[in-house]
Amino acid sequence: MKIRIFNRTAWRSGRGFTIIELMIAMTIGLVLVGAVSVVLLGAMKTSTSRERDSESQTNGRYAIDTVRRSLNHAGFLGVSSLFWPDEPYSGAAVTSGSSVTFCDPLFIGKLSLRVWASSDSNPYSTTCIPTANYLAATDVLVVRNLSLNPVAGPYSTAAPVAANFISPATDFVAGTIYFHVAYEGGQPFVGTAVPDLLASSKQPPYFDYRLEEYVYYISPWTNSATESPQVPALYRMRLDAGPAMVAELVASGVENMQVRVGEMSLNGTSKFVDPGSSPAPTWDSVQAVEVALLVRGATTEPGLAGLSRTHRLAGTTVTVTDGYPREVYSAVVQLRN
Repeated sequence: MKIRIFNRTAWRSGRGFTIIELMIAMTIGLVLVGAVSVVLLGAMKTSTSRERDSESQTNGRYAIDTVRRSLNHAGFLGVSSLFWPDEPYSGAAVTSGSSVTFCDPLFIGKLSLRVWASSDSNPYSTTCIPTANYLAATDVLVVRNLSLNPVAGPYSTAAPVAANFISPATDFVAGTIYFHVAYEGGQPFVGTAVPDLLASSKQPPYFDYRLEEYVYYISPWTNSATESPQVPALYRMRLDAGPAMVAELVASGVENMQVRVGEMSLNGTSKFVDPGSSPAPTWDSVQAVEVALLVRGATTEPGLAGLSRTHRLAGTTVTVTDGYPREVYSAVVQLRN
């Protein structure tokens, strides 16, 4: 029979943590967890901020690119070399029998007025842009041109017929404004009522183009006036079938649009002036257009709260202190047509 002797020293060496040691370990652990949490929260905030910035940049770049491409096409006349002064540019010529109210009925189809702009005002509050849909103190820009590709042509007779491989019933949309074009000029028409240019001594070949007109403006909201919070947006009215002006959302977050136009002076020099300057710009002599868009982030940034920041948009100064991040996107477009 063996007798096991109790070893007091061995028992002491196998004991657990004391209360003090456990508290120290827990404190160190909490400090480490807290430090990791701070880093993680900071990374999450940075990631969220970058996502918002990325969305804002995408909206801004898309918005300015859309306006730039529209201005690149301003005044495009298809195959025509010019439109004679006696051609019927007015809305009465292209909207006969229509009760539709256009943004500017007098100038629908007036391709000689390829661009036009207002300064910090809405000239179409009684026609196509209600006051509630317009953000005050922002510019309105109008661009007119023919479609880049003809919808019909070429053909050599007075009007498109099946013999020319053209069918008015399928090539033209009812209620849509087109221009019937020859090299010497053209004439607007609606739907399938193609005019006879041969009778006015304009020789074939003939082409038909869709009339395009865009009116760019800033809306105080993106989806509806009842959204909360309201996010401003760049909108445009587009000439569509009907004929009618249809509202289209271009990009959300666009808070301001300012426009300046470059005029060619008598001595051959050019200068940029505000559309509301006195004397008013001579729109026929405008050679370039400068557009600046102020794009606002969707939410405020704590670091910007109460901070006064100034942005310059095409000669206009805008100062803000509301904590929203903003960027300016601008373009100077030479009119090609």
